[in-house]
Amino acid sequence: MQTRTSSLVLVAFVCSAVVGCSENISAPRTVPTTGTVMFKGKPAAGVKVTLHPKFNMTFTPNGMTGKDGQFSLSTAAPLDGAPPGEYSVTFELLRAGADKRGLDTEIDVWKGKHANPDTGPKVTVGSSATTLETFQLD
Repeated sequence: MQTRTSSLVLVAFVCSAVVGCSENISAPRTVPTTGTVMFKGKPAAGVKVTLHPKFNMTFTPNGMTGKDGQFSLSTAAPLDGAPPGEYSVTFELLRAGADKRGLDTEIDVWKGKHANPDTGPKVTVGSSATTLETFQLD
């Protein structure tokens, strides 16, 4: 009986913790947000584009470029865009690789050159659908 009671208390605690956490985070209002990344004058495919908010927000909008260098951002759902506001932008060209222990990981081909939000370009997402200016990377 003691074990069963302890198990029920544990289950109730876990369930209340999960419900409590999920109620505190809600998806922000987003607007469709797109853009293009060029590398050395050519469309850059497979680049992860991340917007780092300059305001208080839990979510980090991001997207991947296609063959044409174009991307659409996702925040809380696929292709839902980004919340209006000010951001800094980072870029990573990720490829499969292995870490020092031999475990699979993604490696930035650019070795972090374009991945610092403190030095990345600044953009503003407006209150309606936004196409960001083309990013020219070298």
